[in-house]
Amino acid sequence: MVQEIRTLGLPALVSFHTVATIGGISAAADQLGIAKSGVSRHVAQLENQLGVKLFERGARSVKLTPIGERLQHRVASVLAEIDLIQDIAREESTGISGQVNIAATHEFGGLVASRLFPIARERHPDLTLVMRTEYDFADLQDPGTDIAFRIGKVHDDRLIAREMGSFRRILVATPEVCAKYKLKHPKELADAPCMTFRGNRPGAIWEFESLTEETAVPVSGPLAVLSFHILLDIALAGLGFALIPEFMLGDSVTTGRLVRCLPDFQVRAHPVFLAYRPGARRIARIDATIKLSEDILPDILSREGMLE
Repeated sequence: MVQEIRTLGLPALVSFHTVATIGGISAAADQLGIAKSGVSRHVAQLENQLGVKLFERGARSVKLTPIGERLQHRVASVLAEIDLIQDIAREESTGISGQVNIAATHEFGGLVASRLFPIARERHPDLTLVMRTEYDFADLQDPGTDIAFRIGKVHDDRLIAREMGSFRRILVATPEVCAKYKLKHPKELADAPCMTFRGNRPGAIWEFESLTEETAVPVSGPLAVLSFHILLDIALAGLGFALIPEFMLGDSVTTGRLVRCLPDFQVRAHPVFLAYRPGARRIARIDATIKLSEDILPDILSREGMLE
C-alpha cells in the first residue's frame, strides 16, 4: 500500500490540511507563504492521487466533502507525527527547550499559569509555555496543542489521561444574603436567587450530597454567565448564591466577605485530568511539562481544596 502512494508529497498534505483548517485557498496561501496557485495545485495533485474529491468549491470559500472530513483527521495525525520526529531529532542536540502549547478552561488555566508556570520556568529556563483557555474540549484535535487539562471526563479514548486530583465547587454568598435567606437545606435554594454557570439561559440543577442523603435542586435567578470569574464578582456584590470552584475563593471566605453556605452539604468533586496524545512524551519538552504537572498539581489541588 505504501508503494502505491509513494509519490504522495508532504507539501500536498500540508496545503490540504491548511485549507481544511482555515476554509479558504487564499488564506491558506497567505499562512503558508506560497502562491495561491501553488496551494490549488497541491490540493489538485492530492485529489488526483487519491482519486477522490476533497473539497466543494464556492465563490469565496471551500468546504470539505464527507471523505475530505475523514481524511482531514488522518492527515492532521500524520503531520503531528512528522512534527514529533523533527522535535525528537532537534531535542537530541538542544535538550529541554522550545514551546509547549497547553489548553485548559479559563479558571483552571489561571491556576496552572500562576502555580505551575513559575516552577517550570525556574527548572527549565529554555522552555516556553503557552496557555490557550477555552471551554471547548476539541483542543487536542488541533495538532498544535501538546497537552490539555480537562475537567470531569475525557471522552476521547485515543488520548492518554492522567488524573491530577479533584476540586469541588462551594456554595457561597455574602453575609447579608445568608442572613436574609437563612438556608437550612438545599431544597430552599429553589426560592432563592441563584447565579448559574450557563451561557445560554438562566437556571440549572444543583446536586448536593451529605452523609445521609443526596438532593437535586432546580435553581434559577436573575443572572447566568459562562464565567466563574464573573460569578465570583457578582456573588461578592451580594446578588445571590453561587457555586464557585474552591481554588478561586482565595481569602474571600476566611476574611468574611463570603460565607460558605450549607456546610453539611457538598457538591460532588470534579476530577482534573492531564490529557495528551500517545507518543507525546517522546518529546523532551512535553515530557518535562507532564512530569512537572504530575509532581506539583496533585499537591496544589489538595491544598486548594482545604477551606478553613
